[in-house]
Amino acid sequence: MIVLPLFPEPIYVSKLERTLTNKELKTIDEYKKKTTKNLGNKFTTDSYVLEHKTLKNLKKDLTKMVIDYFDKIVCTNNSVTPYITQSWLNYTVTNQFHPSHFHTNSYVSGIFYVSAEKEFDHVKFNKSTQQQIYLSILRPNEFNIMSWVQPVQTGDVLLFPAPLEHEVLPKKGTNTRISLSFNVFVKGTIGSKENLTEVVLK
Repeated sequence: MIVLPLFPEPIYVSKLERTLTNKELKTIDEYKKKTTKNLGNKFTTDSYVLEHKTLKNLKKDLTKMVIDYFDKIVCTNNSVTPYITQSWLNYTVTNQFHPSHFHTNSYVSGIFYVSAEKEFDHVKFNKSTQQQIYLSILRPNEFNIMSWVQPVQTGDVLLFPAPLEHEVLPKKGTNTRISLSFNVFVKGTIGSKENLTEVVLK
């Protein structure tokens, strides 16, 4: 007997291979003064933070990981170039949270953890399609779980399909969790001329 793992949701987990510079950290700290409250925590009013001149090298580093994601997971023969569109910072303190959501108008979504402690900080991914009949689970595995909690720490980078629902559970610990979220789209030609599905994205 074999079990075929059809249609899994990929979660690309990597790490920034350097520490942030003092200038980068100062910019991220200054953004704390320019935030908006959402239902559970705060995020920057600027939704293009990676366009800030002091964060341009961080954008390059994250873009390299995005390209690696496309190379290892998407594996397309379309002539496309992925690029980061919007990007924003999230600040979460004790007992704050972020409700379950997904990102529209994006192909891939990413999270870079500027400051997080593995003991207290996690991101929870939820299965988007609900079970018609629910049976209680004795032994959880990748086929029967409805959610997955991924511990995160400073320097971690996660990339995943934009339609995948995710959330932040109420925060434990006294540290301020700082994450930089971003969306990814593509430039180039998608689809097929022969199948009448070709679209040129500039």
